Parts: sequence; structure tokens; C-alpha cells
Amino acid sequence: MASIKDTQGKTGFDIFADCFSRLMVGLCVCIFAVMVFSVSYGVVGRYLPFVRAPRWTQELAILCMVWLCFVGAGAAVKDGRHVRMTIVESMVPKSWVHPLRLFSYVVLVVVNLFWIVYGIQTTVLSHASKMSATGWPLSVTYLSLVIGGLYGAMMAVYRMYKGVDL
Repeated sequence: MASIKDTQGKTGFDIFADCFSRLMVGLCVCIFAVMVFSVSYGVVGRYLPFVRAPRWTQELAILCMVWLCFVGAGAAVKDGRHVRMTIVESMVPKSWVHPLRLFSYVVLVVVNLFWIVYGIQTTVLSHASKMSATGWPLSVTYLSLVIGGLYGAMMAVYRMYKGVDL
């Protein structure tokens, strides 16, 4: 059966990638808001005597930063804004540029698959450990590898599907 097309000529994979990406970017926005609140509350607590600066603010801010790094990487892959060495593209023959870009997305898929596999293993192993300030399971930190790996791998596959030269 042919791929599903909507009125704008997008395939079902395009629609799924866009919706999933919007969901993940929304998650990043929420995480960023929590991080800003946590850091702000911690700073205010240091300088105003009537506000108590709890220990959890720093731990929560670090946790949010870890999540933003791994989940945000997938958004960069989808939009073609991930770090790449464009100097290499200017040094090789033009006929090599497309295969090198394709290879870079294959490497991204492999790296993200490692994140998923080892993230699951580390999440399971660290579930019994607790963070000192929040008391949350340490596995919450490592779950970001799994979620970010899934998002990054899907978006790298999506970029290969759409054409790496975009």
C-alpha cells in the first residue's frame, strides 16, 4: 500500500515525525521552565533571609540540564542543526558529500542505539539508588538516555528518509 498523504503532500512518517518532535520539544520547554524555577528559587534563597534555600534546587537543576541535553539532541538532528564538520565537506570531492552525510546519520543512529541499550541497563541498575536531596530514584537521570536515544534515532532515520542534503 502506498504511503498515506495528507493535503500538504506529507507522508504518514512526516506527520508522525512532526507530531512526535512537537511533543518532545514541548517536554524540553517544560523541563527548561522547571530548571529556571529551580535555579531562581535557589538563588533567591541564598540572598533573602525569609526564603529558605533548599538543597533540592541544585539537584533538580542538574537533572533538568541532563534531560535537556539528551532530549534536545533529537530536535537538533531533526532540524539538521546538530554539530557536524562542514570543513570536511569543502575538502572532499562534491561526489563524496552525500555519502559522507548519509554516513554521519548512520553513525547518529548507532550512537543513539547505544544510548538506548546502555541507558536501559543503567536505569535498571540504578533504580534502587536514591538522589541525596530529592530522594528520587537515580534511574530518573539515566532514563533521559533512553528517551533521548529513541528521539535521536528516530529523527536520524527520518533525516535519511527525507534526504540528508536538506
